[in-house]
Amino acid sequence: MAQTTINKRYSTNRVTTKYPHVGLFDVVEQQVWIARRRLGVVPIRLSHARLLKGGTNTTSTADKDQFMCIWYHTPDTGEGSIHGYPIEWSEAHLLVRMDPNWSYRSRKFIPSTDIRRVERNIDRQFAWGEKIFRQYAALKPAFPLSWHFVGPRAADSMFYVQRIEGKG
Repeated sequence: MAQTTINKRYSTNRVTTKYPHVGLFDVVEQQVWIARRRLGVVPIRLSHARLLKGGTNTTSTADKDQFMCIWYHTPDTGEGSIHGYPIEWSEAHLLVRMDPNWSYRSRKFIPSTDIRRVERNIDRQFAWGEKIFRQYAALKPAFPLSWHFVGPRAADSMFYVQRIEGKG
């Protein structure tokens, strides 16, 4: 499904640590798509929906519901805290959006009262986040890189899940 949904004019499936960008992880095809560098386009400022056909920087598309959103920052390209948690922006960071109550596979809401399904959903999303991080880490960036699992609230998030030192 993603091959027809992805807007290849704005995205590529070649993961890179060379520039800051947004991206999507297709949970069905287990594929990362990132915003590509284009003349006049700053890849970290694109909306995630823009990476899909029919989406723009101001409008979304229902197809986005099968994708986990990611943000990748090279050193010194981010600022501030995330949900009040301080981030060391002099290093690189991969932020993986998670949602305890959204099943990206079935594209359905999981009620908070269904604790077992919510917990399995979190575990599945965490495994996907780990898989995404391994793709970035495999590129052996010259700088330290950490990944964060960012939920809708601070209580749903995990900061500095894993970190690599970098080869530099």
